[in-house]
Amino acid sequence: MIHGDWRELVGHGPFDLLVLDGGGHGKAQTEPANPREWLRLFGSLVVDDLSPASTWPPTYDADTDAERMHWLAHPDLRTTELRLAPDLASLVALRVR
Repeated sequence: MIHGDWRELVGHGPFDLLVLDGGGHGKAQTEPANPREWLRLFGSLVVDDLSPASTWPPTYDADTDAERMHWLAHPDLRTTELRLAPDLASLVALRVR
């Protein structure tokens, strides 16, 4: 088990699979994980515990959901949103470059 700041885990990567729990909104004033640092080429990313998007661009608290858009529009990823239940979705991505 590793104890400490989550960003220290990057030294143990890159990973074949990275799962970001808790909706992908991260902590305030924290940069999102960089797929090139965290994932091997063709590695997978899962961001769970999201409310399903019902608009484009997706919104959160009446503004564009910048955190979700980070993963959906990232040039190194091919990302889709999977609706798992009426009130639950996850993002699934593949690092392509």
